[in-house]
Amino acid sequence: MNIALLSVGTEILLGDTVNTNLSSLGQILHDNGYILTTEITVPDNKELIQKATQDLLNENDVVVTCGGIGPTEDDFTKEVISELLDLELLVDDEHLQWMKSRWESRGLTMPVTNAKQAEIPKGAKKLENTTGTSPGIYIEHSKKHIFIFPGPPREFIPLVSDELVPFLKENYSTSDKDYQFILFFNQAESALAEQIDEFKPEGLDIAYLASKGVIKLRIDVNSVTSTEYDQFKANIDDKLSEYILSYQNAPASKVLLDNLIESDLSITLVESITGGALSSEIVKHPGASKVLVASNVVYDVSAKKQLTEKDVNEDWVQLTEDLSIAALNKSNADISLAVLGEAGPIPSSKYKVGEIFISITSKGKTVNLKHNLRGNRQEIINRAVNNCIWDLLNFIK
Repeated sequence: MNIALLSVGTEILLGDTVNTNLSSLGQILHDNGYILTTEITVPDNKELIQKATQDLLNENDVVVTCGGIGPTEDDFTKEVISELLDLELLVDDEHLQWMKSRWESRGLTMPVTNAKQAEIPKGAKKLENTTGTSPGIYIEHSKKHIFIFPGPPREFIPLVSDELVPFLKENYSTSDKDYQFILFFNQAESALAEQIDEFKPEGLDIAYLASKGVIKLRIDVNSVTSTEYDQFKANIDDKLSEYILSYQNAPASKVLLDNLIESDLSITLVESITGGALSSEIVKHPGASKVLVASNVVYDVSAKKQLTEKDVNEDWVQLTEDLSIAALNKSNADISLAVLGEAGPIPSSKYKVGEIFISITSKGKTVNLKHNLRGNRQEIINRAVNNCIWDLLNFIK
């Protein structure tokens, strides 16, 4: 059984919008035992939408679309697919009145253009959109299944979870693929692959995904026997344990948060080079309030001086330590971390671009670390965040 996604929107192809619906759909399907087979992105062009829909229907059992069903003139995904399948569009009076009442509740009159959101292809099923005004649509055509969903993620994701997944579970068996993940840090992708190739069983389906200093190893457990996989896992533990960040498919920040909660430890942060990006990563996850006491972004000399309450040291190893100790003393946290460095593209100090300094302090213990990172400004900042997380995890251990 093949599942495809058709993403509609010129803004995606121009880079104005990141297609998070693709990653969200892939993750939700995987979590429920299904695999997204294909994805195509097309601009707001009727001919290209129609061609892509037909091509996907030829090769897939289920086609999901996102985008192009709003009230504006460039929203015509529903109309194009209805024309392709020779289906008449009919106004759903109940939905139309519901939309009008929403506008009236705000003391406004619904624009005439919004009425097209209430049009449903004849014979199709209207799917409730709990967070927007454009309903989802389900069409069965020639034993193929089409789900037309809105583009905004806050509308798309609930429809996937509430409508698509139950449909799949009712009509299709799950995939025989069973992906497991191992996250590595502080390893070059090619070097890691070379080491793993020495003991990888023949036929094992694995893939390497590198990002911001983290390498995610994706393994299809069912591609080899259970004995072969167990031996492979044992070799990983034996030969590469010092580089393992996690055995779960989760962001590094979630791994850190879980470790802090499990260890019953709180933390305070002082960020310069990362500009608050580290604390931002942590607070993305529920439960951050259990561990994060405070976060200070100190970018210029005066802010650093105010925190340490003394003259700023030009030796960044010492300055980072001073900031870390000062932050701990001014909070009731168990651990503090301070990070300084040069993100570039032009150095603002005697240090080279990519040099970062991390100091971690707990009551009675301070560890200072230095890293040399490569990449452009944003890449160095992103890698600095993950280095902070990695160093914190090792400190906790």
